[in-house]
Amino acid sequence: MILLSLNLVSAQGTQITILHTSDSHSHLDATGPKNWHLEGTLGGISKAATVIGTVKQTEENVLTLHAGDFMVGDIFFNSYFGVPEIQILKQIGFDALAVGNHEFDLGPSTLNDVLNAGFQNGSFPILSANLDLSGYPQLSDFIQPYTMKTFGDVKVGIFGMTIPSPLSNPYPVIIREDIAEVAYATVLEMQSQGADVIICLSHLGSEIDKQVAANVPGISFIIGGHDHLIFEQPVVVMNPENKPVYICQSGPYYQNIGKLKFTIENGEVTFDNYQLIPVDKNVPAYPEIKAAVDELKLGIEAQYGNVFRTVDGFALCDLSSLSDPESRKKDSPMGDLITDSYRYKTHTKIGITAQGLIAEKIYRGAVTSADLFRSVSYGYDTTNGLDFRLATFDISGTELIKGLEIGLSMIGVDDDFFLQVSGMSFRYNPSNPPGERVILPSVKIGNQHIVPDGIYSATVNEGLLGILLSLGGIVVENIQILPDNEYSVLREYVRHKRVIYYKPEGRIREAGNGDNIESDTENGTEVTEKYYMLSDNYPNPFNPSTTINYHIPLNGLVTLKIYDMVGKEVASLVNQNQEAGNYTIRWNASDFSSGVYFYKLQSGNFVQTKRMILMK
Repeated sequence: MILLSLNLVSAQGTQITILHTSDSHSHLDATGPKNWHLEGTLGGISKAATVIGTVKQTEENVLTLHAGDFMVGDIFFNSYFGVPEIQILKQIGFDALAVGNHEFDLGPSTLNDVLNAGFQNGSFPILSANLDLSGYPQLSDFIQPYTMKTFGDVKVGIFGMTIPSPLSNPYPVIIREDIAEVAYATVLEMQSQGADVIICLSHLGSEIDKQVAANVPGISFIIGGHDHLIFEQPVVVMNPENKPVYICQSGPYYQNIGKLKFTIENGEVTFDNYQLIPVDKNVPAYPEIKAAVDELKLGIEAQYGNVFRTVDGFALCDLSSLSDPESRKKDSPMGDLITDSYRYKTHTKIGITAQGLIAEKIYRGAVTSADLFRSVSYGYDTTNGLDFRLATFDISGTELIKGLEIGLSMIGVDDDFFLQVSGMSFRYNPSNPPGERVILPSVKIGNQHIVPDGIYSATVNEGLLGILLSLGGIVVENIQILPDNEYSVLREYVRHKRVIYYKPEGRIREAGNGDNIESDTENGTEVTEKYYMLSDNYPNPFNPSTTINYHIPLNGLVTLKIYDMVGKEVASLVNQNQEAGNYTIRWNASDFSSGVYFYKLQSGNFVQTKRMILMK
């Protein structure tokens, strides 16, 4: 257990303990490495209840908080939709729960039904200050911006925040994006209600948490979630009044309980210490809650078969769902495994998923059907109660590059969109502006360099298909929604392999300073494939300037011209001999009126034209 700097507690002050968790994702049962009885040894709500109950029995002024995402992620959710978890959290005595983005995966009506069922015999505060519930006012019966908890003469204000994730499905609820403004207004309101100390129960992710801490005065602690991080010590950010804000995350699945202690005296808040309590094999399950969970498992087995006892394969090592931050190899073991299973089933040229659609890792040892489901648990198929189905389509090389750029555009902000692949490889430079990060000569399908006008068959899940079409504007053809669920395909593949061993292969590589970006990543030889590439301009629509990237494989005369809607040339950006390589051109259209324009690249026998929109 990790302790931070200790401060002496004054006899006149009031010391308060915060116990916190987040991102439980319906993990009511322990997971992780298994014992000889195929029982998980990490986390689970019955073990977490033991830790929380022990602290509450031995300490006063305990505040118990959940930073959101209790729904979606385990087969418990697909059977019971989160209702038992809400009931157990109430039984344990949680004081507040933030609304996470996954609470809206099946729409606000499902969330409303879950809260109605879970709170039939009493409730506790569900919090989010940046939800506009006017489109679905029924949720106002359960969700409020903030709550106040009193310990003696000390009032603790707690407000919730929800990340405006494009992967969520809240409509007609609106998740407001003016985070700092909402947070500041809520803090002022709580202060007007007499709050002595203010806690932000945040499902925004750590990077946004840091921005809130740095820009919004009045917050003492941020109890966070969303990005599944574990902070052994709080991250300290100074606020606009030069006072410290302590940001805490304890990680997902009830595998750790964070314990923060602070003292308030004469209006001054003093941080005392922090402890990360592991919920591991040494923590016994709380008997009453374990019995309830075991009963729920019987219902799951009646619906889905013996998923907890059926061993589908054996993992020779832990298979992480995330890429190694210290390595330039950015394909993850789970990303490689899952996308390989796609192509095993469909025989397409490539398989693609998004990092945010891989729910969690697989642990070394026996791998059960329940383990496999947890790794690909997003989506809900109403026909069988499972996860996303697979989809196949045909995509051009140009559109595929565009999709890769979308996946790379959110690096460092929200890595949910970072793509994982099978049957292809590429490199990227994160230092380049969004839309210019893919290193074009490095992109290969199989062992062949990508051809812009080439057509490639691909497999994705329904979730990624929706993102590509609706959010990314990617053009694909011959879409086929398959009857096969992602979980079923992954299970079939693991059963086929029986023994699984995956380490990052370098399918995706991050370029570093000094790299020869024109060279092949595996053998360092120059790329000699003779192909041209004209990328989509970025941004598009734009005002007043936009960037155009292109690649030419041969020395020669190059022209890049702009035309208006009637085909009249309005600008000549390039008209000169150029050497083979990558080029970036920026067009400033300040002197042009709003409308649709076309840009045409011509070099040798290659001619390609694309459309862009100037919107002033």
